[in-house]
Amino acid sequence: MQPTNLEPHPEGGNYREVFRSIHKVDAKNLGTRSALTHIYFLLEKPEKSCFHKVSSEEVWNLYKGEGIRLYQWDGESDEVEVIELSEAANQFCHVVPAHHWQAAEPIGDSALVGCSVAPGFEFQDFTLIRDCVGHAELLKKNQAQLSHLI
Repeated sequence: MQPTNLEPHPEGGNYREVFRSIHKVDAKNLGTRSALTHIYFLLEKPEKSCFHKVSSEEVWNLYKGEGIRLYQWDGESDEVEVIELSEAANQFCHVVPAHHWQAAEPIGDSALVGCSVAPGFEFQDFTLIRDCVGHAELLKKNQAQLSHLI
């Protein structure tokens, strides 16, 4: 059974926010934010989560499906880290540092994950790599095989 009432996410896939803390924090360079937010995020082949970054740390948790490949890039190095969240890899969660580019795609037909962001997610703290031409071109140059995630 998949979550209901999902809506398209700008990075790809579908999501629904399921928690937004009533507690507020003053986040450096961000202002006041909810202490924590959490979403369900569903990727069904051929959907993908295109490279994007958020201004806070994000924890990805695998709930259902064969797994996902999560890509993480600091925006400067030549290498992109590939993290597999799956039973086969015996890894079910991963923390993406704030301001790191990230992307994901399902390993099988679909993957249901949860994404928690602290301080809480706001769309104003979200950037798609395709809107940052210099970073998009650098990623294409160094990791051409990941161009489909731009």
